[in-house]
Amino acid sequence: MSEPFQATLVAGVISAAWLIAAASILGCLLLGYRLFRLSRRYQDARDEQKNHRELIDNLSEGIYRSSPDGRQLSANPALVRLNGYANEAELLAGVKNIAKEWYVDPTRRDAFRAELEEHDKVENFISEIHRHKTRERIWISESARLVRDRRTGEPLYYEGSVREITETVKRLKLKDMFEKLTSQLPGGLFQMLRRQGGEFSVLYTSKGFRQLLGYGDDAVPENPNTILHMVHTDDRAHYLETLKESGTRLTPWECEFRIRSADGLEKWLRVAASPETTNEGIVWHGYLADVSTRKKNEREIERLAFYDPLTRLPNRRLLFDQVGQQMAACRNNGHRGAILFIDLDNFKTLNDTMGHDVGDTFLKQVANRLQAAVGPNDAVGRIGGDEFVIVLSLNDRTAASATRNAIVAANRVLAALRQEFVLDHMLHHTSASVGVLVFDGSEKGPEVLMKNADMAMYQAKSLGRNNVALFDPKVLQKERKRFRLLNDMRSALVDNNLELHYQPQVNVAGHVVGAEALLRWNHADHGALSPSDFVGLAEQHGLAELLGRGVIETSVRTLAEWKKNPRLAGLHMAINISLKSLRDPDFLDFLHDRLNAHGLDPQRLTLEMTERVLTSDQMQISRRMNELKALGVRLSLDDFGTGYSSIAYLKKLPFDELKIDGSFIADIEGSETNRALVQTMLDMASTLGLSAVAEHVQTPKQEALLKSSGCAFFQGWLYGRAMTGEDFSKFVLERNPASILKFPNSRQGA
Repeated sequence: MSEPFQATLVAGVISAAWLIAAASILGCLLLGYRLFRLSRRYQDARDEQKNHRELIDNLSEGIYRSSPDGRQLSANPALVRLNGYANEAELLAGVKNIAKEWYVDPTRRDAFRAELEEHDKVENFISEIHRHKTRERIWISESARLVRDRRTGEPLYYEGSVREITETVKRLKLKDMFEKLTSQLPGGLFQMLRRQGGEFSVLYTSKGFRQLLGYGDDAVPENPNTILHMVHTDDRAHYLETLKESGTRLTPWECEFRIRSADGLEKWLRVAASPETTNEGIVWHGYLADVSTRKKNEREIERLAFYDPLTRLPNRRLLFDQVGQQMAACRNNGHRGAILFIDLDNFKTLNDTMGHDVGDTFLKQVANRLQAAVGPNDAVGRIGGDEFVIVLSLNDRTAASATRNAIVAANRVLAALRQEFVLDHMLHHTSASVGVLVFDGSEKGPEVLMKNADMAMYQAKSLGRNNVALFDPKVLQKERKRFRLLNDMRSALVDNNLELHYQPQVNVAGHVVGAEALLRWNHADHGALSPSDFVGLAEQHGLAELLGRGVIETSVRTLAEWKKNPRLAGLHMAINISLKSLRDPDFLDFLHDRLNAHGLDPQRLTLEMTERVLTSDQMQISRRMNELKALGVRLSLDDFGTGYSSIAYLKKLPFDELKIDGSFIADIEGSETNRALVQTMLDMASTLGLSAVAEHVQTPKQEALLKSSGCAFFQGWLYGRAMTGEDFSKFVLERNPASILKFPNSRQGA
C-alpha cells in the first residue's frame, strides 16, 4: 500500500470518527434538552395539579367523586366539613352507602343516577340530606357529570359539586308561609321605596294587596303612579299631602281615600305605613285595608245624625249649625239673614185619616217644593213631624229691606204649598203657618233665634193659620209665665208633690220585664204636666240635680216595695238622668247610699241618658259612666238615632242597652227606609253586644216587624201607658202568669 493512500485512509478514518463523535455529542445534547423540556412539563403539570388540588380544597362548595354503586371515592375539605367530619379519610371511612346514609329520601339517589345516565350530567339537583356525621337535616343543590371509560363507554364514576342551600330553602318556605298567611288577611301588605332622587318604586305587594287593587294574581306595576291614577281626583291631593308629610317628618303615613280599581270597582281604602330610612332612600312598610263597609256605615250614621231619614233634608242639629254659620257670615259682611219657621196646617188629620204612607208622601213633596221655592244659598231642613225651617241668606244690609225680602220669601213658600198635592190617586190641599225672624248675627246664638222663630210661627198659627207672622218681642211675655211655673216647681220639690208613673217594658213573649219611670206633676192650675213641660225649665235654672235625686229616691223606694213580692222582685226600672246629674260630684255617693239603704241589687236599676249627654266633656262623662258601671247599675243610650254617636266612641263606653227612638218606629210600617234604619240599629246593637229596646210601639204590625228584625224588648202604648205604681203592680200580676225573661246584666249577657 502506498504511503499517500495509507495517509488518506487514515485521515478519512479520523474524519469519520470525529463526525461520529460530533453526532453523538449533538444527540446527547438534544436528548438532554428534550429530557429538560419533559422534566419542565412534568413539573408544570405537577404544579398545575397541585394548584388545581389547592383550588378544589379551598372551594366553598363541596367537590366529590363517587362510584355508581354508592361509595364515596374522594371529597374536598368543603364537602368534609359539610358532612361534619374532620378530614377526608374519616369521611370516606364513614360513608358506606350514599343513597341510604346521605339522602333523607333514598329514592333521590336513584333519580339522580337515572338523570346522570340519561344525560351524562345533572345541574341544580335539589335534595334534603343528612349531615352525615351529626344526622342534622339540611338542603343541598348538586351538580355532577358521569365519567365513562373511553374504550368501553361503561360508567366509571361520578364527579360533581355540592352547595348547601338550607337558608335559602328556609327563606323560601318562610316566604311561602308568609304569602299563605297574608292571603288570609282582609287587607294587603306592601313596601314602597322613595329613592334619594325622589323616584318611587314598589318593592313588595302581598296577594291581598293585589286583589284590593283589582290585579288578581297579576303583578302590580312597579311604578306607584299607576296606583296614584286610580285614586279619586277629589282625594288625590290629600293622598299626596299625607304621603309627603310622612316622608318629610318620618311619621306614620295614614290616609283614607277612594279608588277605582283595575277591575273597575270603586271602593274606600285605608293605608297605614311606617317609614324607614335606608341607604337607598325611605321605605314605607305598610298595610292597605278596604274600609268601604265602615265608610258606608259612617255615612249612614251621619245621615241619621244630621239628616231627616224621610225627606233627606238637614235635621235640627245640622240646621242649628247652619244658622250659626249664617250668623257668623252676617257679622263678617254686614248682611242680614232670616229664618222661616214653617208648620203645616192640619197635617195630623191627614196622617191619621189617610195613613202614614200618604203622610210620608206628602212630607216628601213638601220638602221638594220648599227647596224649589228658595235660592241655592238657602238651607231647608225638617226639624220633626210637620215642622220645617228655611235659613235665608240675604244680601240686605238694612233691617227693613231684609224684612221685606224675608216676607216675600215666606209668601212664596205659602203659594207653593197652596198648590194641590197628588197623593196616592187623591188630591190634597194644605196651608201652612210661617214665622219669620230677621237677624244680623249679633244675637246670643242659634238656639235663641230658633226659639224666637218658633214663637213667630205660633203667632201666625194663632192668627188663623195659612199666615205669615214676624217675630214680636212681646211674645217674650209668655216666658214670664214659665218663670211663675218655675217658682211653683220649687215649691213642689220641697213639698214632694211630684210623682212617678211607670210605663211597662215587655219581652218577645209579652211578659213585663220592667218599667220606665216617668215624672208627672199634678199642677194646681195647669193640671197634669208631663216632663216636657217642666224638666227643661228645671235644667235651665239649676233644679235638675234636686229633681234627679227626687226621682232616684222614689224609684229606689219603689224597687224596694217590688222586692217584697216574688212576682215583682225580678223587675228592673229605668230612669232618665240629666247631664247635670252626671256632672254632680256627689251623685255617685248619693246613688250608692240609696241602693245600700234599701238593700237593692244595682242591676235592677237602669240609668238612661240621651246622645246629647255624650257631646259634652266626653272624658269626664266617660269616667263617670265607668264609675257607675263599677257600682253595678245598667246604662242605656236613650233616643238612639236622633243624634250622632260614633261607633268607635260607643265601643269605648260601658253601655248595656240602646233605645231606638220612637220617630223611627212610627214610620216602620210604611217606610222601607225606616225599616232598613231600624234593622241597621239593631245590627249595630248586636255587634256591640248591647240589648235593644224599641220605644213608642203602638201597633201589632210594628211589633211584628220589630220582632222579625231581631228586637227583643219593647215599650209603648201597645202594651200600656204610664200608670201609677199601684196600677202598674196590678198590671204586672195580671199580665205575667209565670216567671219572666230578665234583661241582660251586661254586654256579655246581651
